[in-house]
Amino acid sequence: MAEPVAQSFLGTRGYLAPEMLQRQEYTRSVDAWALGVIVFVLLCGCLPFDDDSQMIPTDAMVKTKFQLRFPRWAKDLSPSAKNLLSKLLDIDPRRRFTAEQALSHPWVVGKTARKDSLLQSPGRIHQVPKSPGGRPMYPPGSKQHQSDMQNNRAKANATNYYPNARPVRQMVRKKSI
Repeated sequence: MAEPVAQSFLGTRGYLAPEMLQRQEYTRSVDAWALGVIVFVLLCGCLPFDDDSQMIPTDAMVKTKFQLRFPRWAKDLSPSAKNLLSKLLDIDPRRRFTAEQALSHPWVVGKTARKDSLLQSPGRIHQVPKSPGGRPMYPPGSKQHQSDMQNNRAKANATNYYPNARPVRQMVRKKSI
């Protein structure tokens, strides 16, 4: 059974796959392209390609426009991350990675990360106390809620990153001026 195709032209500029810009039928592989754009933005801090949404009439123009280049500040990006991006941002939708393939890629799984470069978890985040009805005792965004969140973060940071550090004591103003 063939994968369903679409022809409508919709999406966010900068995230549109080449086949959409050529006004061709497309499959869900356009979602993998958009995922590649998002990963690129997260790793490099910019969009991988110009974000215009003008029609691209020829395959030669597609190859020129969508040649994957990395900014100079991403020079330390791992070869494995670059490989994942090249598979997600492949201009040929038949060769482009699927979501399942991306999830099993060594960079996503963490097989290629150096053991000394893995980030440490901030620790357990404590939940807001609940009333017998299961609702928070104070609404999110309240001063008490914000204070508890700051205290929990300070405790987690003190115990995880500085094991011998004393807990941080916060000064709280009782009245506003």
